[in-house]
Amino acid sequence: MDDIRLCVTSVMLPRWTLDETFDRLRAAGYAGIELRVRPNPANQSEEPSYWGRHVADVSPANVMEKAPAIRAAAARTGIRVAALAPWVTASDAPATEVMFRGAAAIDPAAPPMVRVGVAGYARAKPYLPQFEEARKAFAGAVERARPFGVRCIYEIHAGTLAMSATRAATLLDGLDPKFAGAIYDIPNMSRVGLEDTRQGMDALGPYLAHCHIGGSRPVVKTGADRDEWSWEFCDLRRGIANIPKILEDFRHVGYRGWLSLEDFSPGEDETKIREQGAWLKSISAGS
Repeated sequence: MDDIRLCVTSVMLPRWTLDETFDRLRAAGYAGIELRVRPNPANQSEEPSYWGRHVADVSPANVMEKAPAIRAAAARTGIRVAALAPWVTASDAPATEVMFRGAAAIDPAAPPMVRVGVAGYARAKPYLPQFEEARKAFAGAVERARPFGVRCIYEIHAGTLAMSATRAATLLDGLDPKFAGAIYDIPNMSRVGLEDTRQGMDALGPYLAHCHIGGSRPVVKTGADRDEWSWEFCDLRRGIANIPKILEDFRHVGYRGWLSLEDFSPGEDETKIREQGAWLKSISAGS
């Protein structure tokens, strides 16, 4: 499976500068990065954390200013910016355009994909009208991305209107797959019941654009009347998903995209990327 390339989402790497991130990914044998582009907290003394302050500090407000430094780091290390990971929704035209312009500035010849979300599922409202609104909103974002040569990718995620690969395929149906696709998010899909992986990949077809690969597992808190279950992130080798089988299915459907490591469990950053990357390479080679 040499045609599947290893990547890391920098959301899981809050403690490194931009250059350190690129350098350490190269040293660990990765080919790409999914770059976090989100506002940093105002308090710059805040301890770095996954969803808080990041030392690299790439945000919607500064992405154009930092594009030359990102291009330089990519050229120096050979690490390609595979995708941008902002918090933007398809209905927010100004925010999505900032991301599309940023992607085109980072790599004018082959802009990174941009993660674009839709409104979350509101349980107090009927589902189908929400889903149709999401389809329209995402289609609008795709059309706005087209002039920039950018592909919008929808993350299959718990709490969204399309939490499975087959439902995401319906969300994207009819859109140009050159500019629209889905992120096959293994840890999130595991939390809602990972459907047969080959079936989901087949259903997505040309919309299978990217993959978040990581571990997730259920944990229990025993109570007097009933047990309470929740989920935690973990090393992908310890998660509930059968990663070797999933890689086999990727190969079967002819996937040629990125495997982007996404591990928000405790642990030392460099150890996590090095050990899990080495394991993914070992099982990919044996697929």
